[in-house]
Amino acid sequence: MVSREGFAFQWKRVSGTLGTLLKNKMAAFGLILLFSFVFMAVGAPLLSPYVPTQQVSGVLAQPEWVTNFPDGYYLSKNIVVVNDPQFNSPSSIQTWTITALPATMSSLQLTYASGVVPTSNSKGSMQMNYTGTGPGLVKASQTFQYPYHGPPKEFIASIAYRFSGASTAQPIHIRLFIDAGPGRVFNLINENETLSAKWLPPPSTSLDSVSDDIAKALGTRGSGFTAPELVFSARQAFSYGVEFTFYAPGQGVNVDNLQLTLLGTAWGLMGTDYAGSDVFSQVVYGARISLLVGLLSAGIGISLGLVVGLLAGFLGRLIDEVLMRFTDMMLVIPGLPLLIVLVAVLGASIWNLIIVIGFLGWMGFARIVRSQVLTLRERPFVEAAKAAGAGPGRIITRHIFPNIVSLTYVNLALTVPGAILSESALAFLGLSDPTVNSWGHMFQNVSISGALARQPPPWWWVLPPGFSIALVSLSFVLIGYALDEVFNPRLRKRR
Repeated sequence: MVSREGFAFQWKRVSGTLGTLLKNKMAAFGLILLFSFVFMAVGAPLLSPYVPTQQVSGVLAQPEWVTNFPDGYYLSKNIVVVNDPQFNSPSSIQTWTITALPATMSSLQLTYASGVVPTSNSKGSMQMNYTGTGPGLVKASQTFQYPYHGPPKEFIASIAYRFSGASTAQPIHIRLFIDAGPGRVFNLINENETLSAKWLPPPSTSLDSVSDDIAKALGTRGSGFTAPELVFSARQAFSYGVEFTFYAPGQGVNVDNLQLTLLGTAWGLMGTDYAGSDVFSQVVYGARISLLVGLLSAGIGISLGLVVGLLAGFLGRLIDEVLMRFTDMMLVIPGLPLLIVLVAVLGASIWNLIIVIGFLGWMGFARIVRSQVLTLRERPFVEAAKAAGAGPGRIITRHIFPNIVSLTYVNLALTVPGAILSESALAFLGLSDPTVNSWGHMFQNVSISGALARQPPPWWWVLPPGFSIALVSLSFVLIGYALDEVFNPRLRKRR
């Protein structure tokens, strides 16, 4: 158990070393960079509310700040038309404009149906009951303004409806539409329904603008235009809604999940990738994996190199010969091909990756430690320890190791960037854990998507992980050089 005086002494040593380190400009800058990335990794859920694989906007959306420049004139942002599409409260019905002829309106009962829902995520639905004797047409719509010069990348409509009183003889007609003015009404659903007491449309029906269902409904297949380009071709007011035509008394409908979402071509601080996922979230969460792999792999490599170097240098003779020849054998084996083979055999788990990188990164440090130990074992204090009856274990731990601990700190800091780059290289080659998000995995997605062949290439997707790897590597290099300068008197500058 450490005494209070011992703890105070150790604290004074640590605080003194840290104070000396902070006086070094390289160390101060490196620590600021490193703490920034550590804060990013630890506070990832606070910095970004989105999961790295979650679609948040259109595919390859540029950063929003690009809209402040001439190149961003035709970019658009996300628009969510309906505030409460699932009718979680009766007041949500009031946000919809109900349109019908006076005779139809007098025969229509519009109510809030609590608990009549297609999924457990909703609390209620909008219910229409028709009591008229002739055909009655009822429209529910919301008007919104589209303020951008360019079209959205994608739009996604949704609706769930359940009819009552519909049959083959007396169907109910439904029309889901986007109204852009006279002569420009785009029907997403336009058909007669004969099923009752069943929520429609079926899951196989897609109301996404990239789907074949929407292309067929709008006639954009083979036209050279996308559905968003056709519908949202101007800055103007649009109406989104649904229209029902009832043909007999007693017919009705429950409507839920009525929404229209426009996914823009500009998003957030760093834009989106080929799947519409937030690049900033991927960079933030990727810091966790890259720092984890770098620190643990470097720790394993430095620990192995320290043990091998201490034993080879102090014990000498046969042990030294065996350990150094094994080290030489490992040094001549190409590192990256061996990493690829081992990861392919062991599996692309993140922990396998850490162990493999660590076990292949100890050889150089082992030779450095051995060279230092060869000189330290001839010092008078080691001879005095032997004369006092100290064994090899005590001499190594109590006399040799404290004299090379500074070397250990320096090499630990300088080894981390290599481990991070190794993980990034393996991830780029598809040999990293596919279930985790890392900066190298982002580069792999760029490669397999063929995004670099686009003109212009999506620089907002490529540069953030590259700069992140460069900056976190620079932070460790600066700290390593600063530690070397602090611990090595010959490198200290005269002040």
